[in-house]
Amino acid sequence: MKKRHLLSACLTALLSLPLSGAQAGMYDDTIRHSILPGWQEADGAVIAAFDVQLAPGWKTYWRAPGEGGIPPMFDWSASDNLARVDYLWPAPHVFDREGLRSIGYKEGMLLPLRLTPKDPSKPITLRGQADIGVCQDICMPVTLPLNAALPLQGKRNPQIAAAMAAIPFTAKEAGVRDVQCDVRPDERGLTLTAAVKMPFAGGHEDAVIEVATPQVWVDVPHSQRQGDTLYVQTTLSTAGGGAVFVNRSEVTITVIGSKYTVEIDGCK
Repeated sequence: MKKRHLLSACLTALLSLPLSGAQAGMYDDTIRHSILPGWQEADGAVIAAFDVQLAPGWKTYWRAPGEGGIPPMFDWSASDNLARVDYLWPAPHVFDREGLRSIGYKEGMLLPLRLTPKDPSKPITLRGQADIGVCQDICMPVTLPLNAALPLQGKRNPQIAAAMAAIPFTAKEAGVRDVQCDVRPDERGLTLTAAVKMPFAGGHEDAVIEVATPQVWVDVPHSQRQGDTLYVQTTLSTAGGGAVFVNRSEVTITVIGSKYTVEIDGCK
């Protein structure tokens, strides 16, 4: 319990620090980043990608980075003709270092972006920044400036297409048959136990549970398979020890196996 809240406090303090001392040019030997242009889809949305390449031995983090990670944050407010950004996260890896589990990507990531323009007949210009965490022996937040003019009719980029192919399966695609969530109060908040009927994902089936309320802390889940059912259990709490509420329909369960990764939206 103490380690969990100490870690939470440290990450909160780290993320609240001004990042002016960790701007992109300071780490040119470690980080390369760019926006890769893609193509426009039939509905007018534009596909592009945020590309981060790291030196050997370095890693960065997934949207839910785990105990020892820093969540990526994006600011596109200075962009032109941009109504919405959807992030198409490729399946991540699980890292275990000195008893702390983190979730992310080795030596960089290529994150596809689905951009909805305000006016589909006009090009989008992206202006903004990405605040991400990178780690080798130590972890540090880095601010990466972003600026790219995207053509209306670009060519299909094979790198982006490959990253989109690595997006986790949906529950239907993975053959998930049922997801039941049991939520019970305990002395720390709530214990959530999910029973997921699904085919074996391979190896040790790591699980990540996300809830829609940012103030709720989700402990590292423990997963165990019994026959055709994977049981995933975690504790939900708040830093101040207040009441915890969870909407089952807004719970996201991601199961990461050696064969495939599946993202499950909602449970009963």
